[in-house]
Amino acid sequence: MPKNLKKVLIVDDEETLTWSMAKSLSKDKDKYEVIIANNGQEALTLLEQNRVDLVITDIRMPDINGLDLLVRIRKEYPQTKVIIMTAYGSSDIQKEATQRGSLYYVEKPFEISDIRKIIIDLIGHKKGFRGKVFGLQLTDVIQMNCLGRLTTALIITRDGEKGIIYLNEGEIVHAECGEQKGAEAFYNILSWQEGEFVSNIGFAAPVQTIYQSWEHLLIEAMRRNDEKA
Repeated sequence: MPKNLKKVLIVDDEETLTWSMAKSLSKDKDKYEVIIANNGQEALTLLEQNRVDLVITDIRMPDINGLDLLVRIRKEYPQTKVIIMTAYGSSDIQKEATQRGSLYYVEKPFEISDIRKIIIDLIGHKKGFRGKVFGLQLTDVIQMNCLGRLTTALIITRDGEKGIIYLNEGEIVHAECGEQKGAEAFYNILSWQEGEFVSNIGFAAPVQTIYQSWEHLLIEAMRRNDEKA
């Protein structure tokens, strides 16, 4: 088995489902390794013991449900991506899963080929794009991500400082810069005149601290920069 293989954890209390999924997905064993858990607690133990890149979890389980597991993963393993699967499809559950940081929501029964495609897309070696930002081009980058309705983490660096702006489906939901969090961190990052950025497509925010529209935030950032100038 190749070294540094990505790990995919499947969590479901239906053992026949986890077994059949693992068997079907084993044809991609050169791309990723599948590990399985049959309850939420077992999943948390495996997450402690392994660097897991992607978790595919059922929503209804007897001990820790999928949404609670999602919250724990977002808090303790923010780099781990999460797909929620459930037989109990409803827009409320989908909304709840998205708000708590799920990348995808799939309803049972699903085609294993669809899951394979999602896995390969999510754990592929594409790291997003790199670029340099001068003047107000950072606002252009943010606007492009917002209009594209992307879920991404924009990591911006300059002279040893680092800021992160998180977008969820095109809305700015969280920002961090040093000790600052939320809108103030966002405005601070937007005041930088140059730097570099990396966009990590698919990275979900650990929390939501910003609730204004992205248009409002960009206009306010430009107003503050004009005042400083």
